[in-house]
Amino acid sequence: MGWSVPTKNTDGSRLEDLLGFRVFRRGRSLTPSACPDCPLEFEPVAEIDIDYPRGAQVEGGRVLWQDVNIKAHHEYTYLILAYNSSKYPSPESNQAQIFWDEPPAAPTRVSVHSEERALEIVWEFSPFLLSGKEMEDFSGFNIYRRSEGGRFGLFPLNPGPIPERRYWDGRVEIGRHYEYEVRAVRNFRGTLIEGPSSTLVAGIPEKRIPPSPPTGLVAAIQKDGVALRWDRNPEPDIAGYDVYRREKQEETSRKINTRLINEPYFLDDSAHPQKSYYYRLKAVDTSPARNESDFSKEVEASPEPSPPKY
Repeated sequence: MGWSVPTKNTDGSRLEDLLGFRVFRRGRSLTPSACPDCPLEFEPVAEIDIDYPRGAQVEGGRVLWQDVNIKAHHEYTYLILAYNSSKYPSPESNQAQIFWDEPPAAPTRVSVHSEERALEIVWEFSPFLLSGKEMEDFSGFNIYRRSEGGRFGLFPLNPGPIPERRYWDGRVEIGRHYEYEVRAVRNFRGTLIEGPSSTLVAGIPEKRIPPSPPTGLVAAIQKDGVALRWDRNPEPDIAGYDVYRREKQEETSRKINTRLINEPYFLDDSAHPQKSYYYRLKAVDTSPARNESDFSKEVEASPEPSPPKY
């Protein structure tokens, strides 16, 4: 269960000395022999320090706390009191009612597949409870994600349980490590009950589509070598360019730059001024895979013919 962290005192002034929360609970059995009209008292079940929330998580102005001491086939009602450094309690929160029963089993065979700028998570599931009983009130699945070295958030990626047994996560960064858990959900009398987490799986999204071939390549022989110029690629993730050269009698070209060229020009100072050469380019992106484009169109650089002698 979760609740918001108060920011004001009852008089409207700013709350600056919040110390923690006390959680109270009352419960009754849902069995036919239970007494539905018998009076029940709230009892304290947890105390949460806002700075050291053992057994709870505080994130984004909300507290998430899990009650692990509840019984299947029971109804529970909760209320929260906040208190400050002087131990003065707040007024009672609204009352939150849940119906609790046995959770569903965990999904199995979870795997992650890298897609173009995304990760796809797939899994298998049989609609059974932890005890092995068949589940009749299956609601869907929740997917949780964390970055490497981080922790899972309070809420799943999906806004509500999804019925499909796959999830496409496109809100990722190329080359970043992500880890996922999947949990099955049942709807017991209006209360969504999550089962245990699946096996942890991890993946790294990739960029697979290569850049377009460079265009506009021209070559001109100068005193100090062959000058090459071309148009910048339109893609925003270009790391640089590689230049390939061959001589007239050669069938294949070889790369002549030792490091990626960041600007759309290059001086080949190793070219012999009296030889003809053919040049072409490849663009390389910034992805971890360093995807390469196809070759640009090939251009020739030839020395001017000597004037005839008379």
